[in-house]
Amino acid sequence: MQAKLQALLSACERGDIQYRRSDGKTYDDPAHELFRRGKLLIQRQSFNRWCTALEGKTPLSGGTPSTLVPAVPVWAQHHQPSTPVATIQPVTLKPAASPVMVTVMADAPVSADENEADTPDAANEDQPEEELRKRAVTADEIIKAFRVKTLSKQNKDWWNERFTNATSRYPSILCARVQMGKASQGKLRFPSWWSPLLIASWLISSKHLSRDQAVRMLEHSFPDFAINAHLL
Repeated sequence: MQAKLQALLSACERGDIQYRRSDGKTYDDPAHELFRRGKLLIQRQSFNRWCTALEGKTPLSGGTPSTLVPAVPVWAQHHQPSTPVATIQPVTLKPAASPVMVTVMADAPVSADENEADTPDAANEDQPEEELRKRAVTADEIIKAFRVKTLSKQNKDWWNERFTNATSRYPSILCARVQMGKASQGKLRFPSWWSPLLIASWLISSKHLSRDQAVRMLEHSFPDFAINAHLL
């Protein structure tokens, strides 16, 4: 799944797929950076055409726009272009919420709120919670949403093991972290924040959940972030 995601982002950079920012700003940031920050909106029709050109089909419901091919006499068929040109229909883009992220804190008993304070992170600058909420969710929310284990305690322990030891034992999960957690100060807690969409992608690529399971949990718990679930 990560390979397909990288191919899609590269296609955006090349101009094969049209995209825009979800925040309405006009800054010309790379597609990879916009996706990491949860602000990438993919133009549906160009995505359909790109998928169809590569695989002969599109994963989106509704398929590709229909193509009207005029009747051509048999004697003239060899003069026709090999590939008919599709008629492009206007598409209304739905405003998309940014992917969200989950956090874990540092240095205490294995807890979803306290871990990873010892490792530098590409997104380790503290951000206001209201800003983080647009892009991410906390570790506890991820644990409740994505049930890898049937029993709640086993599921919590499974996630805490990975959140707490992300740098040393599970580095692949770090691609989903938006902001690193910090050690608690008295009653104040500073959890880490993670992207639900990227967590779902990680669960699928690591074979912890099937795609159908991960997408169903993502849509149920984080509908605003599931708008790009077709990328998984």
